[in-house]
Amino acid sequence: MYDQFYRVFRAWRIFGREGGVRGSNIFIVSLSNIKILRMKRTLFPLVAFSIMVFAFACTSGIKKEMTAIETLEKELTDQAARPDPEKLAGLLDAYTAFVDNHAADTMAPLYLYKAINLSMGINNGALAMQLTDRMLNEYPKYSRIPETVFLKAYIYENQLSNLGLALKTYQDFLSRFPEHDLADDAQAAIDNLGKSPEELIREFEARAAQQAGN
Repeated sequence: MYDQFYRVFRAWRIFGREGGVRGSNIFIVSLSNIKILRMKRTLFPLVAFSIMVFAFACTSGIKKEMTAIETLEKELTDQAARPDPEKLAGLLDAYTAFVDNHAADTMAPLYLYKAINLSMGINNGALAMQLTDRMLNEYPKYSRIPETVFLKAYIYENQLSNLGLALKTYQDFLSRFPEHDLADDAQAAIDNLGKSPEELIREFEARAAQQAGN
């Protein structure tokens, strides 16, 4: 740096008398460059340290949220027979809040999937449908997308009583994932769509009698 300054200073000595103010400008610019370099050397470590502190704070916050979720999950597992409704609501809120706050985190789609199942478990079909649509739109490459499509059809059929959209969604599932483990269930749902429990029982008894006769 000082070698550069010396060269500029020599240029000012050589050309300054002929160039007048021009030589002085070269000298002033060189001093400014030196100050900027010194400022950069001071600021860069501070900026890097600030970034590290921010990243640590974010990571720490995520871990706290995950720990709170795990605690609620364990408590509800222990209360499996009679789960506390307030804790169920709290866990559902914790799942969705995590996804809202950390959408890019690798745990976000898993928590969203759990939120879908929990919404179905408390019979909130409208919320479950919103969450399935969010999963399909925001995490289309998530490993559990096939199950999510199947659940969407199931919600239409059993919680929203929309048999038309249920049929369409089951068919979409079979078209996209014909080899999936749930393919037989989807086909069975299509075959029995709209039938009452009494009808299903009669059909089952008829098939059983036919097999016994053979």
